[in-house]
Amino acid sequence: MPNPEQGMAPWFKTVKELGFDAVELSYRMNRAQLEEAIPLLKQTGLKVSSIHNFCPTPDDEPSPRHPSNYYRMSSLDEHERKQAVKWTNIAIDTAGRVGASVVVIHAGVVDVEDDRSPELFQLFTEGQAGTDAFIKERDRILNLRKSSHEPYLKNLLDSLNQAADYARKKNVKIGLETRYYPLEIPDFDEIKHFLDRFDSSVMGYWHDVGHAEINSRLGITPHKDYLETYKDRLIGVHLHGIAGRKDHQAPFDGDMKLEAYLSYFKNVIRVVECKPYVSFDGLKNAAVQLKG
Repeated sequence: MPNPEQGMAPWFKTVKELGFDAVELSYRMNRAQLEEAIPLLKQTGLKVSSIHNFCPTPDDEPSPRHPSNYYRMSSLDEHERKQAVKWTNIAIDTAGRVGASVVVIHAGVVDVEDDRSPELFQLFTEGQAGTDAFIKERDRILNLRKSSHEPYLKNLLDSLNQAADYARKKNVKIGLETRYYPLEIPDFDEIKHFLDRFDSSVMGYWHDVGHAEINSRLGITPHKDYLETYKDRLIGVHLHGIAGRKDHQAPFDGDMKLEAYLSYFKNVIRVVECKPYVSFDGLKNAAVQLKG
């Protein structure tokens, strides 16, 4: 599968060959790639379903993090928080340029230790989910999160208020995405915390099937609870397969029954979000099934 980072034209060509009619422009796209992509949209007839923050990738300061978390809207460092708002607003401008209605955001982290929770996931990978050691480590992380989250939620709310004001002016919605790691924001209850503070004209819930499935497999929140609870605010979904803890495989691959959730996604934006190593045939088969 061509990688968007290796050139827009081959990627768009493959998207068309797969039978999709739109793309999501994401945080892996720098300024030059974005400028290359915009005229190709008209040439290929592809639309833009959504923008995944930050797009383009920030380039004003270095960051040690993954580009999807280049800056954190929840940061207790005021400079970083302001940078996160600035680049979210730039992504909103990108949405306006390409006719996308939603900017999907990774909202933040309760930044008290390694946010990837390596010991917990090591136990999970070793097949120890449900053991005393696993439950002890999971509960330690969740209790630490609960005792520490308030200042991060406050700063995130400040950031979202600023970004939402800008999004409203541009007629763009913010999609609040389900997160993968336990220390990331929002957790299941925090989705409600934020959706209750913003009306549906400017913010909705964006479901990621792999992230929700990981939460379920860790014993934190059952996957379907997200969809049942927030279905009235659901505006989009990232679709992919998952095996164990490895997500972003071709939809329907792996050991999750994606079919169990498809009925929730009939009237929302559906984005297939997969790793570059996923095969053309795997995606083609998924495209056929999703259109069936």
